[in-house]
Amino acid sequence: MAAAKKTAKKTTTRRRPAAKKVAAKSPIRVAAHTVIDTVEANVVDGFKAFRATVDAKDIQAAVEAQRKYAEAALKRTRQSAEKVGGIATTAVKDASQPLVKRVKEVRTRVETNVNEALGRAA
Repeated sequence: MAAAKKTAKKTTTRRRPAAKKVAAKSPIRVAAHTVIDTVEANVVDGFKAFRATVDAKDIQAAVEAQRKYAEAALKRTRQSAEKVGGIATTAVKDASQPLVKRVKEVRTRVETNVNEALGRAA
């Protein structure tokens, strides 16, 4: 018996198209990381506050630990929201610039046409 020769079928490997790279400093990425960092810090501080509450000697110390945590978390969250709001405002302004430019061009053209028409009518 002769051993059957196996012929390997040559297959072509297809490369996947390169994924579009997201800019490292894109507004969406910066905003997302801002939110993630804020949530992470709040969670870490929340566990520290919980430990401090459990280990408190009396109810006043427990309440104080929770108050400090709440103040810090609220301040951090407010600052994060302001930063994300600023990023969103800037992104919208940047994205709308071509439209604003086009509207200004059309407005100028319309005003010119109206002025010419009024000048001819007079």
